Amino acid sequence: MARRALVHIGTPKSGTTFLQSLWWHNAAALADQGLLLPGGSADVQFQASAVVRDNADVLATMGPLQLAAWDRVVDEVAAWDGDALVSQEQLVEASGASAAAALSRLGDVADEVHVVITVRDLVRQVPSAWQQRVKHGSATTLRKFFTRVAKDDPDFNFWHHQDVPRILARWSAGIPAERVHVVPLPRPGADRDLLWRRTCELLGIDDTGLSLDAPVANETLAPAEIAFHRAVNAHFRNAHLDVALSRRVKAFMEPRLGSAPGHRIGHRIALAPGMHAWLVERGNRMVDELAAAPWHVVGDLEDLRPDPAPSDGVDPDAVPDSEVLAVAQDFLAAELLARAQPADGGAVSEPHSEPPEGGSRTALGRVLRRLTGGR
Repeated sequence: MARRALVHIGTPKSGTTFLQSLWWHNAAALADQGLLLPGGSADVQFQASAVVRDNADVLATMGPLQLAAWDRVVDEVAAWDGDALVSQEQLVEASGASAAAALSRLGDVADEVHVVITVRDLVRQVPSAWQQRVKHGSATTLRKFFTRVAKDDPDFNFWHHQDVPRILARWSAGIPAERVHVVPLPRPGADRDLLWRRTCELLGIDDTGLSLDAPVANETLAPAEIAFHRAVNAHFRNAHLDVALSRRVKAFMEPRLGSAPGHRIGHRIALAPGMHAWLVERGNRMVDELAAAPWHVVGDLEDLRPDPAPSDGVDPDAVPDSEVLAVAQDFLAAELLARAQPADGGAVSEPHSEPPEGGSRTALGRVLRRLTGGR
């Protein structure tokens, strides 16, 4: 029987990929310290979370072994005498009934059950969440996405993932307040290891001797790259709502974007003034709710208050055609280069980015029609 079962439920885009990559990279060393990552891989924990959430679309893609992932995780926790950590950001989606059932099962195999949530300020979360939707196949603009966000509908996907007080209301029933932990993501410019140190404090990890170079990164795309991605997504209607198609789009596009420095220099996403002001007010309201709650905070809730001054950057819905076409050229050249390596291992010229004169949406359309087989 475990001493503590800790469930890190998200939120998405709050440093979860960074933390999970470090935890799994050091899984053996953490087990030596008494911290088990049950399931043996992040994939198994994702499958277990799909069972907990009763996500029908994902469950339909899983076989019998995968459908038993949650049972295997619970059994491993039961057989462990130290602490155990389950970390999967999609757990924020769970209904109150599903969360209560999962915590009850863990309560049967651990002396204490703890809920952990990492949180990021809303001004940074909205463009990140929108970009993640694009990576999964959505063709929607940032402005249209924000319009949905600003309705503050608790049933909208964004708020189901990011309204932390409501999420914890679903996940904290029957759990002592001191065992519900809120870990704020540090402000921009803070020591990049500060979030890691906050979680080490909570988990009782001594990171001496651990490998702290995260082997996996969730790349942020430049505005021109996002615009190109959206143009491709437009050829696959509602891909982000089809689990199998979304996975194919993401698997093909993601490795081929995010690595071209020429498209990234000085190109941060900027929110329109009205968007920024609304999110500052809503973000401060959420911080006030968290400050009034009894949950344990690891770090400083003030890190979650958005900067009242809008940051400089690029409107991702108005990227010049020439920049989008340059991304398309680099994308296709890199793909062709990868597929055309000589059998004898000889050299192939590296692709370079020089947009043709008169580059336009028309030219991009021709590129995309070829990329998608004429769709």
